[in-house]
Amino acid sequence: MNWTSTDGVRRYVVVTGLMAGPALLVASNAFIVPDAPGGMRAEFAAMAAQPWLLLVQSLLEALGFTIAMASFAGVPHALRGRGGALGTWGAALCIVGILGFVLSAAGGLFLYVVARMPDAGAGFAAGAALNADAVTGNIVMILMLAGEVGVCLIVIGLMRARLISFWPLVIVLAGIVADYVLPSIFSGLVADVLLLAASTWVGIRLAKAPRAAWLGDPVDARRPQPVAAG
Repeated sequence: MNWTSTDGVRRYVVVTGLMAGPALLVASNAFIVPDAPGGMRAEFAAMAAQPWLLLVQSLLEALGFTIAMASFAGVPHALRGRGGALGTWGAALCIVGILGFVLSAAGGLFLYVVARMPDAGAGFAAGAALNADAVTGNIVMILMLAGEVGVCLIVIGLMRARLISFWPLVIVLAGIVADYVLPSIFSGLVADVLLLAASTWVGIRLAKAPRAAWLGDPVDARRPQPVAAG
């Protein structure tokens, strides 16, 4: 197969998205409403005092996860040989994960709306009801987990295709674990930074991969090979 301008644009979009999406996630942590001691009412009062933080953080989070997951879903374009099946399953799960992460960010937008209600009591009741909805919360968590599994499958597919080493997988897994075990004030930031590190690593390796790898030629892309521009 011949390398076309379309192939070049696809590689550029995927590589750029792998870095831009997680970078937005890292930036979103700067707009998290500071923790307020005193329980849920104190936390809601802090949100009501600075509702714009909820708006910016939620929008950056939604945009960041959408770009990151969509870019990972585009990576299997370079997996037409070894690792192709894993990459395909991973891409499908990443698309499912987009829904989960966007719904999670939508919860922040909902809190932004209720935090600005003139009746603070009614706003707090609506926010508490959202927080107590275990069914919706579990569904969102499952969808997000599907996206995380999808990223892992794609990274493993890249390893099988010999496009990357195993270190990006270690970093991705460390980020997932950190998101679940660290205190909430640190978990999101650590997970986002680790995702940025892993996705940047993957993006750089894909940018340096020879065109033959993107066109499905089962070569060892980690060996030094000339890379034409485009």
